[in-house]
Amino acid sequence: MTSSTKVYYSQTTQTDSRPLMGPGLRRRRVLTKDGRSNVRMEHISDKRFLYLKDLWTTFIDLQWRYKLLLFSATFAGTWFAFGVVWYLVAAAHGDLLEFEPPANHTPCVMQVHTLTGAFLFSLESQTTIGYGFRYISEECPLAIVLLITQLVLTTILEIFIT
Repeated sequence: MTSSTKVYYSQTTQTDSRPLMGPGLRRRRVLTKDGRSNVRMEHISDKRFLYLKDLWTTFIDLQWRYKLLLFSATFAGTWFAFGVVWYLVAAAHGDLLEFEPPANHTPCVMQVHTLTGAFLFSLESQTTIGYGFRYISEECPLAIVLLITQLVLTTILEIFIT
């Protein structure tokens, strides 16, 4: 064999290491007929970092229960994160009940007086199920920008997660 010839080996068993291709030899499968991989990664330092370098393939190779968990956690996490931001907007504008807003006060988001209300408004906005009695008012330009930001960011996130 010359120095420029490359030989690839398939590791199906510990003792079996025949060349994949050559004169008179059959080509070995990368995957077995039952779906198991014949390729092994051996003698690689920091193998766990390889998974982070190729997140897409790592995600594809995940078990279904972890994919479903990641899928659900992503949505619930963004609902809660934007719920907290909506709550902070309401607190900064003086819309919360503990600030005792005056009778003629127009809140940024109607009926958002607690973190739960802000979470529900975030969920209603992101899932586009429609607004009931929680809706945005034109009183707060920050709330309009936040709503647009939430919808654009979560749409981009949905592209990658679904």
